[in-house]
Amino acid sequence: MQYVITCFFTVFCTLSAFAQPELNSWMLNTTGATASYNDGMGTVTLSDSVNVLQVCYNTTHVYVRSEGQADYEMGPFNGNPNAPAAQGYTFKIPRMPEEETGSKEDNPWAGALGVAVNGVVMYGFGDARSYDVGSNSNSPFGQGIWNSDAWVSEGSTMDAAGAGHPDQNGNYHHHATPIALYPDPSTAHSPIVGFAFDGFPIYGPFGYTDPMNNTSAIKRISSGYTLRNITVRTILPDGSVASTPGPDVDGTFPLGTYSEDYEHTGTNGDLDEYNGRLCITPDYPGGTYAYFVTTDINGDPAFPYFVGPTYYGVVSNADIGPNAGNANIPAGVSCGTVSEIQKKDRATDLSVSPNPFAEQFTISVNGNVSPYTIDVVNVQ
Repeated sequence: MQYVITCFFTVFCTLSAFAQPELNSWMLNTTGATASYNDGMGTVTLSDSVNVLQVCYNTTHVYVRSEGQADYEMGPFNGNPNAPAAQGYTFKIPRMPEEETGSKEDNPWAGALGVAVNGVVMYGFGDARSYDVGSNSNSPFGQGIWNSDAWVSEGSTMDAAGAGHPDQNGNYHHHATPIALYPDPSTAHSPIVGFAFDGFPIYGPFGYTDPMNNTSAIKRISSGYTLRNITVRTILPDGSVASTPGPDVDGTFPLGTYSEDYEHTGTNGDLDEYNGRLCITPDYPGGTYAYFVTTDINGDPAFPYFVGPTYYGVVSNADIGPNAGNANIPAGVSCGTVSEIQKKDRATDLSVSPNPFAEQFTISVNGNVSPYTIDVVNVQ
């Protein structure tokens, strides 16, 4: 990496380079490694690249390219006949996420709600099926009132290495617990495991007991959702009468079969109805809103897994669900390894361009003539 430092009239200053999480959390494939999966009979080697191929960015968005393939051996997928295949994704994620103060956007009924740091898509808690009165079953042609929980219906088909599986188009994805991306149990704050498409980070299941105190004890962050105390499915979690009743709670349709079997009371758990909280983290010492992977005391998935029924932040329908991964990278973006310069101390008359930077940056200092020191530290 080349550095060009241009100093005119100078002031005393100190510079330090720091990496923004939305730019530097990704697992880049720097070796050309390719994917493999176990089909139940043995290892199948693919020519598809694993992890993230490229990260590009401008001032407003980061663009992440991947084939959607993990770097561990995927599979076997018990009872799932599908095989992972390259997807040619380009994801678009806001760099300056904001809370949606108007109508919140729904967690997509089908398709991706976010992307993991290894370029694998993260799906919502639904499996695109709902209760169908006519057939007394969960079906893609159901009424859309009582929506089937994907982990409950499909968890047995997830692989042991990553807790993911492919759909009929070869999209390898997670509905919960991307276990290859975080340690469990842990005595440290979990890492970022992905980003929701509203731009806010998704962390693994461990965080600070006090969300605004990074010296507080580490704990498993608990979901704010609990199973409802119902035996018939006639009332929805918001108290309204369901236009179509669901099946009675019984051995065929036990409690937890549907996302509507859960409620957020505001009195349980650590997280809000979006499955996140305002907090400080190792990556955001100044604070951020963050989602968390939710698990029970055994490390098993706990509803709503990644994101609640709606996003916390502003999100575009063009970037979520079936549309996810189809972004076009605009002209004028920077691509490659990225860092950003943070000015500290008395660096008020100092400018850095471009910022963030990729291969080269220029430092210019203007002001009173005086002795000066410029320290550039921790440049990756």
